[in-house]
Amino acid sequence: MLLLFATFSITFIIYLFIYNIQKIRDASRKLNSIDPSKPIAQCYLETINMECSQWTWMPVFIRVYLVGMFETAYIVIHKRGLFKGSTTRLSNEKCVDDLIQSYKAKEDYPGLAVFTGGDSGIGFHICKGLLLAGFHLIIGTRSIESCHSVITELKKSTGSDKVCCLELDLSSFRSVKKFVKQVKLKAPKRDIRLLINNAGIMNIPYKMTEDNYESQCQINYLSPILLTELLLPWMNQSTGRVLFASSSTLYAINNLNTTFPYEKYKLDGLSHYAYSKSCISHLVKKLAETTPVKIFAYHPGTVRTKLFEHTTVFSLPIVSKIFDFIMLTPKEGSQTPLYLCLMEKVGKSGTYWANEHVQQTPPIFVNEKRDDIEGLWRDTMMKCGSKSQ
Repeated sequence: MLLLFATFSITFIIYLFIYNIQKIRDASRKLNSIDPSKPIAQCYLETINMECSQWTWMPVFIRVYLVGMFETAYIVIHKRGLFKGSTTRLSNEKCVDDLIQSYKAKEDYPGLAVFTGGDSGIGFHICKGLLLAGFHLIIGTRSIESCHSVITELKKSTGSDKVCCLELDLSSFRSVKKFVKQVKLKAPKRDIRLLINNAGIMNIPYKMTEDNYESQCQINYLSPILLTELLLPWMNQSTGRVLFASSSTLYAINNLNTTFPYEKYKLDGLSHYAYSKSCISHLVKKLAETTPVKIFAYHPGTVRTKLFEHTTVFSLPIVSKIFDFIMLTPKEGSQTPLYLCLMEKVGKSGTYWANEHVQQTPPIFVNEKRDDIEGLWRDTMMKCGSKSQ
């Protein structure tokens, strides 16, 4: 009897495995037929992420790690030159250089870019690319002193002195409003061409902000929305674009209950990180309905930056060198956001992007209501104290 049960169980597991492999293959091919410009490998990664979003029986933090494993496997196979037809780190970084070089502004001065989190990592390389493309930059930073040294490096590497910094603490709505007032003093109305909400934190020790929200939720999600709402009237309404840094961890969470920003960590902070990035990715569609300015969320890829310094596995000496190889460099991570900034035509507003292509977002529940983005929007506006409810 025990042998019969074991045989049945193994057979059933094999059947489920084969069934899911075929399901993923068929869905990936369908995606590729809809958008032939999207490489089939990207279609497989997107399909696997969507499949992972349905594993609601699994804790969020485990799904976060799984999504990361799927993506690093994709990088190793397709972006590290280990297999025939795969790209290399150098060729990927050259694509970034080529993208910047190919940008041709219709005017000598393409406009002003307002940027958060531009003093390190991916943000530094986006800022560098925009300066090379001719943009003027205002960088919002928590540390004016450290940002000044970054600005010196940017000026030296680009030959442009059209960059300055203003103090901005995204953990404080008061600081966001002060920053907006300072930007308006420096920028004529309708002069802002780009607003790039790049700053973010992940899995830091639990902390509530002065506005009484969990810090990841406010810094990654609420404050960027508030900043955007306040600056939208100051943006070029015909050519302006707003970008929000998101993450593939949005595939790890389905429940976006509006009480979450008030809650303490349970096992770790990854659930709050995934929540904040999922909210951003779903709200860009609603935000796009309120303005002619183009709105996009983007995932830069799994990039080796200080974002991971509070997640223990990434700092272990024994595996650190491995992660240096299998994760993207900050310059590689700048490719998708620079693409959204510089390409003349980038498609429909209110979409989520990765690897220079639009991606699907998974179905979610807001306070037990399926895909209630309208309810999430109203609650977000209420939390931010905005009148746009």
